[in-house]
Amino acid sequence: MNRNKIYKLIVFMVVVVAMLIAGYFFFIIHRNNVVNDVVVVPHSPLIKNTPLLWGAYVGDVANLAGFETMVGKKVNLYADFVGWTENFPLNLSGMVGQQGKTLIIFWEPSFGYDNILNGSQNDYIKQFALDAKSYSYPIILVPFDEMNLNEEAWGYGKNNNSADKFKAAWRYIHDSFADDPNVKFGLAYNNLSVPDTIDNSFANYYPGSAFVDYVGVDGFNFANPWQTFGQVFDSGMEKVATYKKPVIIFSAASDAGPGKATWIRDGLGSHIKTYKNVIGWVWFNQGGTPNWLVNSDAQSLTAFKNVLP
Repeated sequence: MNRNKIYKLIVFMVVVVAMLIAGYFFFIIHRNNVVNDVVVVPHSPLIKNTPLLWGAYVGDVANLAGFETMVGKKVNLYADFVGWTENFPLNLSGMVGQQGKTLIIFWEPSFGYDNILNGSQNDYIKQFALDAKSYSYPIILVPFDEMNLNEEAWGYGKNNNSADKFKAAWRYIHDSFADDPNVKFGLAYNNLSVPDTIDNSFANYYPGSAFVDYVGVDGFNFANPWQTFGQVFDSGMEKVATYKKPVIIFSAASDAGPGKATWIRDGLGSHIKTYKNVIGWVWFNQGGTPNWLVNSDAQSLTAFKNVLP
């Protein structure tokens, strides 16, 4: 065989090997993109000028269609509260998952972290994870929301709780969902730590980057005294931005009052866009006292419609 033929053979072999390597990496990247398409909310996080996601908590899912009709748009995010005596809400598949909406679950126990870390909840957690996987549509799971508030069973100072136990319980639960490709984890702080102490600080509760997909803040204008959107959220949003994760305001609302329309218009229309890494928000649409409803007055409803992405 002459040198020319040998040279051509070598070139051919190099091209074949290069094509095989390129094909392998294309497969890996494509496979990962397919997985990400399933588990990530339909949004490109951390990209400027991308429309924000928005959603609502409307009580029962039966109220969702009426809420969407009232505001004139369909939500991207549907929020629900699930206690640890309740099964995974598979019934939401039709009205939420199949409609392209991401399900946010605030998962709230009626006990402290010791009852999770001692293994007594293992069977329940395992079944919840299995049901979440079978649901198959995108889920953001938010265990122990507002853990830096001293009100609920999982909150600061209750049931011998501590930030270290919170982190241990969080990681334990996170690992229990390792086989659920459709589940991401969201960490939701109260906008202010109560009490405002070092051991109850935002930083003390962070479980680690490998255990968190989204971070966020809950905040409300209780109107006593009246607070602007910035007064409610600026401090907390500045803190969670340091984690360099996609940020969601997991719960927001204002009580009724003459300034509510302005609160909505300025807050959700412009001020929210000044926060780093923010990708979306959820309105807590409940009546009573305080009155968080977007239609507590006509001006507020109009303002809400106008700020929807």
